[in-house]
This record gives sequence, structure tokens and C-alpha cells, in this order.
Amino acid sequence: MDRLRKAAWAALPLLLPLLAAGPASASQSASSLPLGSVRSVRPGDTVTVDAKQGQAQYADTVSSSAFLAAGRLRMMDPLLTTTVTIACDARPGTYQVVLKRAGDVGPEEHPFHWARVRVEPADEAARSTCRDKVKKLSPPSPEERWARDDTWPQSEWDVRTFRAGSHITITDNDDEGADGDITLTSRAFTDRPVLRGAKAVLSATTTLKCGAAPGLYVVYRHESGQDGPDRPWARLRVSPATHGSTCATQQAAAHPTGSSRMGTVAWIAGGLFLAAAVGTTLVLRARSRRTDSA
Repeated sequence: MDRLRKAAWAALPLLLPLLAAGPASASQSASSLPLGSVRSVRPGDTVTVDAKQGQAQYADTVSSSAFLAAGRLRMMDPLLTTTVTIACDARPGTYQVVLKRAGDVGPEEHPFHWARVRVEPADEAARSTCRDKVKKLSPPSPEERWARDDTWPQSEWDVRTFRAGSHITITDNDDEGADGDITLTSRAFTDRPVLRGAKAVLSATTTLKCGAAPGLYVVYRHESGQDGPDRPWARLRVSPATHGSTCATQQAAAHPTGSSRMGTVAWIAGGLFLAAAVGTTLVLRARSRRTDSA
């Protein structure tokens, strides 16, 4: 398997013209950096690297001496993408942008030349403006978008949306041989599902709480014999229950009951207050009459 992977990696430069060939997409902006391209940039510019299927792998890194920091490719189906920023102190010139495979280490592994950026000249005022701009940059959202037909979760930030009260299947592709050893917990779950499977894929099913408020929830994992706190393993987003579903019916039935109880309490409290007020008034009038007759 390693020899095949290395052979494919070595052959990739020969495929560069084929992979990069073809007219540019109409949606491709000047800030994008596709395979084999050359882009003119200025210090402080943000550049998006989009890799199509077959051009790169998930979690590969894209780097250049012109970048403020390397970027890690995340899934935004159907593309792998990352956004990088041109360093404020990058000097004018042409820089190579290289792609490094996730997990590649050692002297035999060589980065792949992805594209080039041509940094335009900038005076000190422009570089100062660049530094102010970079300080205010918001960190990119870690959420990823995987294909709908992929099992969930494909990664820690593969955020899918499920409705409150729905039954969901959880799949683990990375823990072969851990049948029954991993328990999952989340504030959105009605129970503590256990991942099971005799082969490479483990799975579990659970139900989302009807009362789970819409929003983002973390799924934690606990391994048998684990010391320390459970670690975040996945994330999901809960949306309101569908109108007419069991959850929606339960919530609708619960709401009038709660309102009726609150209304009863309010009427009782109001009646007690009115009775007390009337009693106080009668006592004061009686005292006033006795005082007048005396």
C-alpha cells in the first residue's frame, strides 16, 4: 500500500497539466488559487485554495513562505478548501505554494508544487494598514460540509442538522476492534449510546430529546478504562421538531397544560389578594365608625 501511494504521489506532477486544464469556472474569483495557477497578490490579501476530487486529500496542508500561516484543507462538499493570508512583510517576488500530504514525514516525502503567487510591491503605509487588518481578521469557521450520503460523522466538525426527537445513526470509521469499548454522550441525546461492530466500522443509534433547544451540541466519547475527562468527538445541530411529529404533538400538549396551571395559580393569587384587600377595608371602616360614635 505504501509503495502504491508513493508511486501515485510521484506521478502526480505529470498529471498537473491535465488536472489544471480547461476553462476557468465563472464563479472562480481573483482570490482563488486553483491547481497550476499563478495569482498576483498584495500583503494582507486572503487567498482561497480549492481542491477538486483527486487533486488533494482531506487534512493536507497548503503552505508558502509568502503566507502568514499554512492552511489545512477542510471538506466543503464537493471541494476541499482552505483560506490563507499573504504575510504583511512578504517582499515582492514570486513564491511557490506547496501541498503536503497529511501524515507525510521523513526525507522521502516531498511537498507537491500546487501553484504560485506573485507578491506585488507595497510601501510601508500599506504594510502598516495590512498589520491592522490582520489583527482584526476573524478565525475561519471550523464547521465542515460533507456529502449527504456520507455516514455521520466524517470528522470532528462534520456538523449535520437533525430535528428534535429524531432517531439518528452514529458511525465510527477509525476504531477497528473497539466493539463495546466507546460510549458517547451529549446533552441532545436521550441515552448513552455504545459503539459496536465486529469489523472496521462501529455504529450506534440514539434518539434526540424532544426538549433539545435548537443549536449546536457536542458529542463526547469515553473509552473503557479512560482516565481524565471525556473528549469532544463530534458535533451536531438540532432544529425544531417537524410540525405534526410526535415531538411537536407532545410539546403542543404540554404548553396548554402549563399555561392552564399558570392561569389557575394566577386566579387563586388574585382572589386571595382581593379578599385580603376587602377585609382590610371593612376593618378600617368599622374602626372609623367606633371612633366617630365615641
